[in-house]
Amino acid sequence: MSRNKETLTVIITGVPYEVDTNDNAPLHTVVQKALQQSNNTGQPKENWVLRDEQGTILDLEKKVGDYGFTDDTKLFLNVKEGVGG
Repeated sequence: MSRNKETLTVIITGVPYEVDTNDNAPLHTVVQKALQQSNNTGQPKENWVLRDEQGTILDLEKKVGDYGFTDDTKLFLNVKEGVGG
């Protein structure tokens, strides 16, 4: 049985942000919370891409629990290529 609550580390431009979430939340809510915490309001969340440590782009519509993240998981949030800022 997986844990219901998660704290994920999302790195935006080299700065880590701890985002509290739960296994049943869609991953796009993690992106939204990380952007709010980092005060990145210049680009809508649709202009961002979330990757794991291997560089794989994550599906933001999947649930957090679908990925089996661990406490030491780091996710990387960057503006999509070709999107100006």
